[in-house]
Amino acid sequence: MVRTRHGRAASVIVAAAVVLAFPSSSCAASAGPGGDRPIDCRGWSRPNPQTVKNARPVYSLTSDKWGAAVDVTLWRGDAGPRGEWHYWATLTGRTRPDDAVWLDVWPPGGGPWHRCGPFPVSGDGQAVSTPMAVWRDYTLVKACGRHDGFSACGRDKGAMVD
Repeated sequence: MVRTRHGRAASVIVAAAVVLAFPSSSCAASAGPGGDRPIDCRGWSRPNPQTVKNARPVYSLTSDKWGAAVDVTLWRGDAGPRGEWHYWATLTGRTRPDDAVWLDVWPPGGGPWHRCGPFPVSGDGQAVSTPMAVWRDYTLVKACGRHDGFSACGRDKGAMVD
């Protein structure tokens, strides 16, 4: 069961600021649970406080198996020359090596889901993020994560349902 968290905006924003300042360096795509196909996201921009405006959490998720140990958050912000919406996912909290975060993307023109990531944690307590997917033509995104060997994804989000 996946449930959303409310009332933790300040701590999530602070954690995201750390992630934005020190994003993970890998952007290789790989297949696995969640997205049916890998997507080459190496050319996607990283969340950056100097270029992303109006960043806000869309949702945070935890799983019953995770308890309150970690949060996977889907973020949205305005970036790019025309202020296009960009989405990215973060994993914060009591992370451990082999935990990871990824972004599932339903591309324009139809599916299946494609996966950007996973982006693994390399040390205890490390926060990691995905690169940013640009919303175009009814693109949908989901934030997904793995903690202690259990994976979960949040609900679909896109500009038409925000």
